[in-house]
Amino acid sequence: MMNRKEFIKSGFLAIGGFYFLNSGVLKAGQQQKSNIKGVDMPIIIVGSGYGGAVAALRLCQAGKKVVMLEMGMNWGKSGLPYSSLLKPEKSAAWLKTKTIAPFFNIFSIKPFTGVLDRLDFEHINIWVGRGVGGGSLVNGGMAVTPKKDYFKEVFPNLDTEKFYSVYFPKARQELKVNIVREEFLNECPYYKFNKVGEEEAHKAGFKTMRVPNVYDFSYMEKEYKNEVPRSALNNEVIYGNNYGKNSLDKTYLQKALETGNLEILDLHAVDDIKLNEDASYTLNVRQINTSGKTVSEKTFRCQKLILAAGTMGTLQILLKSNAVNNFPVNENIGKNWGNNGNFMTGRNWVRPLTGGTGVKQSTIPVGGVDNWDDPEHPFFAEIAPLPMGMDVATALYLQINKVDKKGSVSYSNGKLNLDWNESHTQKMKENVDFFIKKMNKANGGTRAHFLFKDGFGANICYHPLGGCVLGEATSEFGKLKNHQNLFVLDGSLIPGTIGVNPFVTIVAITEYCIENLIKQNEFA
Repeated sequence: MMNRKEFIKSGFLAIGGFYFLNSGVLKAGQQQKSNIKGVDMPIIIVGSGYGGAVAALRLCQAGKKVVMLEMGMNWGKSGLPYSSLLKPEKSAAWLKTKTIAPFFNIFSIKPFTGVLDRLDFEHINIWVGRGVGGGSLVNGGMAVTPKKDYFKEVFPNLDTEKFYSVYFPKARQELKVNIVREEFLNECPYYKFNKVGEEEAHKAGFKTMRVPNVYDFSYMEKEYKNEVPRSALNNEVIYGNNYGKNSLDKTYLQKALETGNLEILDLHAVDDIKLNEDASYTLNVRQINTSGKTVSEKTFRCQKLILAAGTMGTLQILLKSNAVNNFPVNENIGKNWGNNGNFMTGRNWVRPLTGGTGVKQSTIPVGGVDNWDDPEHPFFAEIAPLPMGMDVATALYLQINKVDKKGSVSYSNGKLNLDWNESHTQKMKENVDFFIKKMNKANGGTRAHFLFKDGFGANICYHPLGGCVLGEATSEFGKLKNHQNLFVLDGSLIPGTIGVNPFVTIVAITEYCIENLIKQNEFA
């Protein structure tokens, strides 16, 4: 929680005459609850994840003043370290009393505005990042470009050739995507799990692929030599990486801040929005402290609003605002939602007599099983690490499938509701069953019953997508239908599935949208 001097120095007043505030702003950084009305600005971006970060940079480079509201912490300024998987501290979870990783949550922690949150629904749990940088802080960094044919199938109205010649290369460059050296991979014992995974996949008749990442592999090689502090080789990933990883706060957001046109207000949660008669927007916002307590209620007003709060955050804001403020939403809002085909699975007793999958494992995945061209069982499966500090002879996979049956999101009784059940993941389960049976038949092993009920992890979702689909709920460039000045730029634009880890696609689509929106003078 910043103190009064820090707030005045780095908060609203830093943009110099840009805001019109009453005297209540001087109380905003204090612990007692206060109210601030009438904060006025041209452009607000809600959320600092992939879509918000891209939009901020391009608008700031175009000379626009931008304010970004982020409900999580600014970890770079907080001075607090991220936690390792095996030694989680209060920074690990968002206002929880226990850790919330997918497995082995035996650790008690103090409630704190930590970096990882989990949204629980009846048939699915969704993990999201909290902090300046959003999901980039807590993901495995797998920077995968989707299959060209599948991208064209998902987005038939987009210029596929231009995306693969312009927007995807631009995204990879800005994100600092790189690929591990094969020589290092072969010599590093921390990647035994990947070597075993690839060898067993080949023996079972599957193809594998090397997966790019935003983690700096040149840094990792120095880690291995003990020349720099360790992160990926020190069990850090899902609770944040202290070193090595090029998360958004070190790429897009850093470049945007360097323009002097971006102001990021962390620990600012948007509750709902209202449409004003002049087509501007009013946002009801709570500033919270690190215990989750509201210390200030604020009213922001803007001429242009970008919702980039992540799929679930953007849907929460739109659907709640419709329920409580009669906020106009298009009939397609909440539709075509999917889990990107996420389905976790695993195998036990993997090479137990020859050292299993390794005692020490890097947390950064570098390989995947590519079965996408199989007409009956198309999937991509990440060969995932399971760094437990001991050899558990277990192979872990995040399988990504097509989403043949989409779900939907609604709002009632004060919360989001998700129409999603076992029928939506039935085909995914069949793909997993095919994959595990074929792997075990060729290599030995059993289903990972101790990780998942019956060996199937259908309830684990890292990649929620859809609900504000591009060209359906929005214009071809992300302007929300029925609105003049509201834009959606995040994973909710993708109709439930993209076939691989989605953040490179989210960045590319946002680059495309914001480029065209600026050309059309939407932010003039």
